[in-house]
This record gives sequence, C-alpha cells and structure tokens, in this order.
Amino acid sequence: MLTRGVSLLHDNARTHTAQVLQELLTSFGWDIVTHPPYSHDLAPSDYYFFTKLKEFLGGKRFSNNQEVKEVAERASGGGL
Repeated sequence: MLTRGVSLLHDNARTHTAQVLQELLTSFGWDIVTHPPYSHDLAPSDYYFFTKLKEFLGGKRFSNNQEVKEVAERASGGGL
C-alpha cells in the first residue's frame, strides 16, 4: 500500500537514519527527506495536529489505499 510517489519526512533520530532502514525505504522507491539538525522550521502543526492524528489513528489497520485516504480526510476535516 502507498508505495509509489511517497515522500517521507522524518527527523534525524538514530532509528530513522540506520543504514538497514534507509536501504529498506529506498527499496520502496520512496523519496527520503530529513530535517537538518535543530531545524527551526517546525510548524505549530508538528506539535498539535500530528500528535492528535497519531492518537486518532492509533491501533487502526487499513486494507487498502482508499481507506487510508478516507480516514485522513475525515481526520483533517475536524474528525480529531
């Protein structure tokens, strides 16, 4: 699911930059984008929206891309 056209933005946590993970993500064909250390461009949404989104999505499983899109649209439209 969602393996084409994905750009993954992550911080520089050790687990995110491990060689084995980088190789796996590259094998998916994903574009990997990292924040520079101590990035000052964090938006308020990084602190509120994504925390609430994580809580909202916690434990959910999806069987196809359409389900992922529908839940993401519901969440971003005030479903949080």
